Amino acid sequence: LRADREVVLAAVRQRGWALQHASEELQSDREIVLAAVQENGMALQHASQELQADREVVLAAVQQDGSALAHASEELSADREVVLTAVKQKHWALRHASQKLRADREVVLAAVRQRGWALQHASEELQSDREIVLAAVQENGMALQHASQELQADREVVLAAVQQDGSALAHASEELSADREVVLTAVKQKHWALRHASQKLRADREV
Repeated sequence: LRADREVVLAAVRQRGWALQHASEELQSDREIVLAAVQENGMALQHASQELQADREVVLAAVQQDGSALAHASEELSADREVVLTAVKQKHWALRHASQKLRADREVVLAAVRQRGWALQHASEELQSDREIVLAAVQENGMALQHASQELQADREVVLAAVQQDGSALAHASEELSADREVVLTAVKQKHWALRHASQKLRADREV
């Protein structure tokens, strides 16, 4: 029955994951695989290599679940439209993108706007890009830890980060850990951020 086309088609339409139990021949059947990934993008991992390199199949998979990019062919992991679709659906799909696309400003911006944490998968150059880092820390203050040292010393970036999550003070430069406004903002958001403040500010009554 695992080689019965009608049975397998009915199964994957209900649960895409059922593709793993299909015969090898049916894991190479375009209609069956398309039906499976439309129901569950991650079913792409059970498709034949040929179909993991099929643009329409992979696009359908990443539209349903961006994580499916992990199972796309190398060529499609370097396809801008495929990767953009994936990161808009799931930020962490960025880690499965080609090196070139992890250095693509639009792709990375789309990912960090969805989840700031995606900054960790961006190229070094983009971890030094002020607009990208600001977008990342506004969504998740703790993304500051993946910013360049220069931006960890940028007052506006650090203020945005600690406003979102006071704990981000841990990743601010030494100078900004001694900045009264920055530290006050951080401790108002999370009281325990005080432990990351300078010695002088830890002795400040108002702080």
